[in-house]
Amino acid sequence: MSQPHTYKGYAFSDETTTTEDGKFRARVRILGLHGGRRSQRFIDLETFVNESDAQRRALTAARSWIDAEESHDKLALPSSFAPLP
Repeated sequence: MSQPHTYKGYAFSDETTTTEDGKFRARVRILGLHGGRRSQRFIDLETFVNESDAQRRALTAARSWIDAEESHDKLALPSSFAPLP
């Protein structure tokens, strides 16, 4: 396991593992602490021949997931209105 990273209030770490055929499965663990609630998510990604490529993919995926999660307003009410151009 790699050293934990932090980004926008989340902690994440590379959890890349070696597969049976000697390749590397990119995997990341993301921890969030928001409003007293703790959440954890594991994301399994594709496999790579090179471990550093898998690790780089895992860390990039973590940041992308956090960015996407941040843009979701969990308190927003559903609406049939479209945004104005």
